[in-house]
Amino acid sequence: MIYTCTMNPALDKIAHVDKIKLNQLNRIVHVESDAGGKGINVSRDIKVMNHESIAVGFLGGSAGTMIRMLLTRENVEQYMIDILGNTRTNLKLYDEEGISEFNEEGPFILNDEMEALFDYFREHLDEKSILVISGSHPKGCGLDTYDRLISIAKENGAFVFLDTSLKYLKFSLSNHPDIVKMSANELAILNHIDAQLSEEEIKKLAESFIEEHCEMMCISNEDKGIYLVTKNKMLHCKPLDLEFKSRVGVGDAFVAGFVVGLDLGLSDEEVLKLAGASYAAASQRINAHPKTEEEIKQYLDHIVIEYK
Repeated sequence: MIYTCTMNPALDKIAHVDKIKLNQLNRIVHVESDAGGKGINVSRDIKVMNHESIAVGFLGGSAGTMIRMLLTRENVEQYMIDILGNTRTNLKLYDEEGISEFNEEGPFILNDEMEALFDYFREHLDEKSILVISGSHPKGCGLDTYDRLISIAKENGAFVFLDTSLKYLKFSLSNHPDIVKMSANELAILNHIDAQLSEEEIKKLAESFIEEHCEMMCISNEDKGIYLVTKNKMLHCKPLDLEFKSRVGVGDAFVAGFVVGLDLGLSDEEVLKLAGASYAAASQRINAHPKTEEEIKQYLDHIVIEYK
């Protein structure tokens, strides 16, 4: 079973206006609500691929109730821990210029709420599990929270995919997640390099990171594609020539395709190809979620994987 962990979910309100006018009245043409948060996004995209996962996290208040309802409507299995605080609401505002995002900070998580999350994973993770840890911590969580969660997963024999920012990543590696996802820019920052990395530099730095911290890495390199680096090879998923409708959530769609491929026992090349097709399909939708499995499959034959 694939489990996704979203410690700081959000109710995403997506509003459309003709053109944003500063210091004036702006009339919204259309508004919709989505269950948001990186792990939740991954679970929703997994469901699109007719695969199963369980979305785990914290929910509270009216926004939390709305997220539960939206996930139930999409038949996404969930185990959400009730919290005293209120789940955040994020606003994504679209106009002819593009998208502007306004994200709230999120609630404070109490110790007993955190322990309830840890207890759930202690009881449910096993050697057949894949745990996807995505996104940021809410307030009340120590910087070692993900590291503690990875420790629980490893004690139970689970496979861990970690996708978070450098702020949290640095404190989440002592228990060795299996896969770490980051951007080429983050890889450069991590190595105190103030320049765009070449392909050879990405390979060298990733191999060094893997030697110390994990088994493999997924590295996104802006519009140049995504790399999968293991201890003995580097694969490059070439980008398709597509005009993005939105970049919000496309990385989560990639992760969804990747872990589904892993769960199906596909080869590294096939896993990366499925992840790339999911990414491409998500890029063609404003809410960055492929609508059907067929949308993903139509890109599979166009995805090119190169050995580097």
